[in-house]
Amino acid sequence: MKPRTAAFIVASALGAGAWHILSNASPPAFDDAWYLETSFRLFQALKRGLPDLAAEYASSFRIKAPLLSVLPLPLYALFGPGERVAPWISLAAFGAACASVFGAARALWPAHPRRDQIASLAASLTALIPLLNGLSRIFLVESVLTALVAESVRRVAAARRAEKSEGLRLGALLGFGLLAKILFPLYLAGPVWLRRQELRPHLATALLVSFPLAATWYAFNLPFILGFAWSAGFGRIGADYSSGAGAASRALGFFVSLFGGALSWPLTAAGALVGAAAARRGRLDDGSRMALAWAAPFALLALGVNQEIRFAAPALPALALLAARAAMSFDSKRARIASAGVLLAAGAAVLVEQTFLVPADKALPWCGAPSTHAGWDRGALVDAAAADGGTVAAIALEHRLLNANNLSSLAAARGLGLRFVSLGYAQTSVEAALIRLKDKDADRLILVTGLSDAELPAFLNRANAGVAAALSSGRLPARLRARVRLTDGVEAAVYDLRGM
Repeated sequence: MKPRTAAFIVASALGAGAWHILSNASPPAFDDAWYLETSFRLFQALKRGLPDLAAEYASSFRIKAPLLSVLPLPLYALFGPGERVAPWISLAAFGAACASVFGAARALWPAHPRRDQIASLAASLTALIPLLNGLSRIFLVESVLTALVAESVRRVAAARRAEKSEGLRLGALLGFGLLAKILFPLYLAGPVWLRRQELRPHLATALLVSFPLAATWYAFNLPFILGFAWSAGFGRIGADYSSGAGAASRALGFFVSLFGGALSWPLTAAGALVGAAAARRGRLDDGSRMALAWAAPFALLALGVNQEIRFAAPALPALALLAARAAMSFDSKRARIASAGVLLAAGAAVLVEQTFLVPADKALPWCGAPSTHAGWDRGALVDAAAADGGTVAAIALEHRLLNANNLSSLAAARGLGLRFVSLGYAQTSVEAALIRLKDKDADRLILVTGLSDAELPAFLNRANAGVAAALSSGRLPARLRARVRLTDGVEAAVYDLRGM
């Protein structure tokens, strides 16, 4: 397989992603909407001046690293802040990840006679992995994180003790990686350990570069993000994204999601077939050991309570590298062509199906054809909540099409100071929800009617009915300001909490 063939395959995958972004009318949901809101707030602060930008940046998120939200600012300067503008950053990062995988393969097998063929096939397979494709069309951090991890592995694999500038490059990657996600070092731990002798001379320089860079945000937010990371991975928040089964069952479920969802069964079967055929050809070489070390985080993720499969994304290129190395291990040219063909055919078939044919609600995780449904009338609800100086609106609903995050995102894109808050993440207590209204200085309350329980994420909407009852009984004083039709049969009532 030649590099120009790989370039064509990667370009085709990026073209499919571009078409998807342009065609998709579905609104942002939860985390992507939060990243968007923060990004728009940063842009509004930038327009006021660098001091305001620095202050907004330092206080952004608290529990999530902010790099993703910073990256689209140049695009906003050109095209204006918009929910359809920011995802292009994810797509560009996906392309960069494929390029870095090509470079990583060349660094992992520097003396292999078919080094460029391994690199070309690995980059092509990375471009065809369903989870990486799906995430590249959404404004979530994993595409940027995968690109940074892939480039870091390339640099780690290519590092030489005598190269003085290597510490600067590695330090910059570590700093930006931490600003992308606190878990960044996890994905590099294995490759760094295997190359520790070559990397040791660069350690001091790398730390001197990475610590000040990461400290631009972590210095203000480290306790918050450490607590959240633990809770999301192994604690209460993570439990909301778990099946509730025991450790063995969770681990089994994770690997089923990994191979059947993130990779897809056709691509997994093709990889297993090629790998089994190649396994008889000898022991693992150094490059394959590095790729396995890159894939090692799967074992830790399988032990976590949180079973969200997108955490696996930054390690998926390691499987592409292993499959490419196996396919190019045969002495027979026909066998190599057949192995590459099986892998590429499986990946391409899944890409076509998951991009153009299968609706999102029936697709693999984070995949599916674009939706032409623009969701509910969020704009009218934002206008109603902002009328007469509304500043903080609490919404008693968490739904994929309407929630505090995507209402705040739209308000921020319009340059409004209005913010939306939920009743509290997975709130179970009506009393705690009512206290939260005061703590957040909410001056608007939004109740939504017309939805059945089956249409709602149950664990996110347990306090809604109790808050509505407190309002109707007069325990929570409020005055009805407006009713907004959101979609057929669904209506929002906006209440004023001020002076009551």
